[in-house]
This record gives sequence, structure tokens and C-alpha cells, in this order.
Amino acid sequence: MITLIISQKAVFEIIEQRREVVACSKGCDGQIKTAPAPLHVLPKIKATEEFLSFLVVSKLEDRQPLYHLEKQLHDRYGMDCSRQTMACWLIDLMFPLRPIYNLLKDSVIDYDIASCDATTFQVLKEPGRPAETKSYAYCIRGGETNKEVVLYEYNDKLHKQFVKDWFEGFNGYLHVDGDNFFELVGEFTNLVNCNAHARRKFEPIAQGTKGKGLAKEALRYFKELYKIEREAKDKQLTPDQRYALRQEKSKPLTEKFKKWLDEMYPTTLPQSLLGKAMNYCLKLWTGLARFLDDGRLEIDNNLTEQQIKPFVIARKNFLFASSVNGADALCMHMSFIRTAKLHGYDPYHYYVKLLPWNMKRDYASVV
Repeated sequence: MITLIISQKAVFEIIEQRREVVACSKGCDGQIKTAPAPLHVLPKIKATEEFLSFLVVSKLEDRQPLYHLEKQLHDRYGMDCSRQTMACWLIDLMFPLRPIYNLLKDSVIDYDIASCDATTFQVLKEPGRPAETKSYAYCIRGGETNKEVVLYEYNDKLHKQFVKDWFEGFNGYLHVDGDNFFELVGEFTNLVNCNAHARRKFEPIAQGTKGKGLAKEALRYFKELYKIEREAKDKQLTPDQRYALRQEKSKPLTEKFKKWLDEMYPTTLPQSLLGKAMNYCLKLWTGLARFLDDGRLEIDNNLTEQQIKPFVIARKNFLFASSVNGADALCMHMSFIRTAKLHGYDPYHYYVKLLPWNMKRDYASVV
């Protein structure tokens, strides 16, 4: 059994397992009995949970491509473990861990506030699709306070239906950007659109404009709104207190901004950058102003974008997934890592504790 113990310094060990064999002294039928093998999350492999945890964290948290790990293990420890074998182990781990992922998803569906965002993700061997076709990895945040989770899920097509199906049973507020992927889920949720996305529409226009200009005026409204959000954060206001502050200060400001947009939009060229920026705000106005309805809501979807970033950085190193199973496995492992880190847990030690879970469950069901 191969193990790699991570403390202050990695230690490579080979563990020898000896199983007791007993026989009946009277020569009975079926007289030889061998002790059962120790339970293992992947029973047919010769690697410990510590090594598998090291593999997952190295791949997704430390962003080490498998060919780097293959070389590192060989050069430092004299260990021959091919990248193909390691890739198979990452995928095989997905199946015993699926029930835990499903429980985390339940915590999102059962709460009334969630958020969703997506980034492109290339999978080489998708059935019926060219290798260069872009798919998506979705990042979903949710769960009640102090029990929040971060989940990732791969999807290749029919994105509107995918998002609708994923959130089936969810009832509440969903933070999103203005992408049309979220149109169908908006039929049964209250979409909370991202003001940061709306603000970004005006920024390049304002930067290229001398003098005041309409784009700079729009940014002034956003600046004042975010100043109020900063006040709530600095004062560490409760949701109820933040709601009251927004009703006092943010609501009149948003109403003034909406009136300004209604007056100024007809004076712009609809296909100009400024016209498109204003139209974006008007089209999504209900969702952009919805953060006023509940003090637990955010003014934007930046917290979810922050959880997308680690996936994007990791993707720059592994570039793509070879197969659909590989894409699913990467998303699942990233879900556990980011959720662990969200709650202050070291992802390696978290995985060491996590992996025996399925073995204990199966063992309990047969004793």
C-alpha cells in the first residue's frame, strides 16, 4: 500500500498489510479462513487515503498538472505512478463521494438565498461535439449562515434547462449576472442581478470620455450605492440593520437613478456602447434593485465571482478535461476543496477525514 504523509515534510512509505489465515485443526470442509481486507474507499488500488488526498489537493489546490506530479514522485521518491493511473483514481473517487456532494446540494436547495455564475471549460471527448467546443463549469453558492457551501458542476449544452433543473425545488432569491442562461430559473425564483456587471458597462465609456458625460454620471450613482454598502460593512450591521439603511439611503438613490435612465436613454443611440449600457440596466432593473428587498442579499454577485477565480486559475494549468467523467470529477473535487477552505479547514486534512466516510457507511450496512 502506497502512502504519502503530509506534515511539515512529505514522507513516502510502503505499508505492508498482513492478513491472518486460520484453519480448522480437524480438517473440516472450508477449513481455511482469511481475515477480510481493510476497508478502502477504492478497494482495488494500492494507495492510501493520505496519498489520494495529496493527489486531489495537488491537482486542484496547488494546480500541479499530473505529468508534473508523475515526475515529482519519480524524482523525489523513486515512485512510479503514471499520470493515467492518477487520472483514473481522481475519477473513481467521484462515485463514492457523490452522496456527500448531493447532501451539500440539498443545503443549497433547502435555503432561500443562493448564487450562480459560470466560466468556460473545454472537454476534449464530449459525445458528438468537436474537441474545441467550449462547455461551462458552473459555480453555485448557498446554504444558511455558517453552513455555506461552494459547488461546481460541469455542463455542455442546453444551459437554460440545466440551470432550471439544477435548482428544482429551490424557492427564494438567486444572485446571477445578466446572462440568458438564467431565464428559465427566473420563472420560479427571484433573480437578484449583479450591479457590478451593470457598472462595468459604463466604465470603459467613462474612461474614454473627456469632461463629465452620461457614463460618468451613471458611475456616480453606482459609487454612491457602493458607499452605502461599505458603510454597512464597516459598521458590521445585521441583515435587519442593513435593510433599514438601504431603505433610508439606497432606495431613494436607486429611484433617482431609474428616473435618470428613463430620461437619458431615449437621447442615446441604441446600438452605441452607452445605449447598450443603459438598456442593460433598464432591461434588468427589477433584478438590479432587488437587493433592497432583504438585508441578507448582496448588491452584486462578486462573492461568487471570487469562488470562480480559483477554478479559472487551476484551469490555466490543467487547460482542459479529457473526458466528461474527468470534467465531473474535477468539479466535484473543487467543490469539496473550496467548501473546506470557506470554513477554515485545510483541504488536505479535510480529504483525509472525508474519504473513509463511504467505507464506514458501507460497512455499517452489512454488520
